Amino acid sequence: MSPAAPTRSLAPFAILIGGQLVSFVGTTLTGVGIGIWVFGQTGSVMTFAWLTILTLVPAILISPFGGVIADTWRKKPAMLAVDSLSALSSATMLALLLSGRLEFWHLYANAVVSGLALGLQRPLFESTTPLMVDEQRLAGVNGIVHSVAGIGQVVAPVLAGTLVATLGLSTLLILDACTFLVAFGCTLGVKVPNAPRRDRADESFVAAFREGWRFVRERPGLYGMFWFTTMRNYLFATCEVVVVPLLLVVTTPEKTGAVLSVGGLGVLAGGLAMGLLARRRRLIVWVILAQGLTGLAMIVGGLSTDLVVIAVALALAFMAFPIEEASSTTIMQRKVPAALLGRVASVRNMMSMSAPPLAMLVAAPLADKVFEPLMRDGGPLASSVGLLTGTGPGRGMGLLLVVTGLATLVLTIVGWRSAALRNVETDLPDQHHESAKQTPAPARGLAEAIGRDR
Repeated sequence: MSPAAPTRSLAPFAILIGGQLVSFVGTTLTGVGIGIWVFGQTGSVMTFAWLTILTLVPAILISPFGGVIADTWRKKPAMLAVDSLSALSSATMLALLLSGRLEFWHLYANAVVSGLALGLQRPLFESTTPLMVDEQRLAGVNGIVHSVAGIGQVVAPVLAGTLVATLGLSTLLILDACTFLVAFGCTLGVKVPNAPRRDRADESFVAAFREGWRFVRERPGLYGMFWFTTMRNYLFATCEVVVVPLLLVVTTPEKTGAVLSVGGLGVLAGGLAMGLLARRRRLIVWVILAQGLTGLAMIVGGLSTDLVVIAVALALAFMAFPIEEASSTTIMQRKVPAALLGRVASVRNMMSMSAPPLAMLVAAPLADKVFEPLMRDGGPLASSVGLLTGTGPGRGMGLLLVVTGLATLVLTIVGWRSAALRNVETDLPDQHHESAKQTPAPARGLAEAIGRDR
């Protein structure tokens, strides 16, 4: 029997997510711009790195609470509260900058607030999507969302550098404030449904999160998929750490930006490809195959010094990312009950966001202290591996990229051989997401104090 035709209009969701994506691009631009400005003021790589660390760590730590909030609060007020938190932080930074009182610790505090907002926001939107989008459209919609977000992340470094150099940091902060207004207006302008929930008024935050964690752990296919995407994030982050320095060794900053822009086109192509895959039931196959494509692209890019080859390899790796991300997100949304989806999404986010900081801490020293010395002219591997990769500046980073690609292919094979992962879509029943018919029951504790479900 064929699935029923979609009945829900995409317009409300398009307005809601469109506003949030505009805000996301503005926040990404500002975050990168602040990093560039700090590096220009101090010349310290460690100062620059702290901004990233202080964004990611709070996002990881707050994720369990974000999942509980997504499942137990009314979604629209929660979204507005998170947007307000981010907007207030950016407005404070702008006021301090314009008054000449901005100090580095203010920027660190802003990074922490941005991380907290990120950790709260992701489960909210991942749990709201299946309440506003028909199941048949989920994969395609997720593909578009992840591709737009991915393009923002790829293009932001190029655009932010130009804006900071020509217009200054204050212009970026003003632009960020404007994007928050867009997001706020879009959220206010649509009806956001709430997930039905059981009457568990005495349930604590910890107990509520444990319920989501238990749901994941009791389903090996889902748990395996979360670990698979976490390892993917670690390996992909290693690639991201290496690729920009590698490009800067072989070409100019302007051409580096052009190559990264080609990568952005790959992200867009991946999102469009999800439109073709949207009705397929075996999305897990594409999760695994996209991983294999990423590994092959890393190997080709690491072996070459030709900009065209590197650009094509980068585009293929970036094309695979939204396919894998959107497919795994769609599987999660199809297989998890609406009342638990925020908490399960927060488990996934907590795991996947833990990988990039670790990759940053490991990959940079490996490239500088191990791989680059091995591949310098006359180095220990110059006469063997060097015949494949070449020798000299940047070839150690190229070799690290090749090793990362090989590890990615190994992960692909392990994933394919895992019956639990491969059969996650057939072993777990689909959930039929419906919004709540009435206002969720109130709950005690912190949420009650600030007006949850009133």
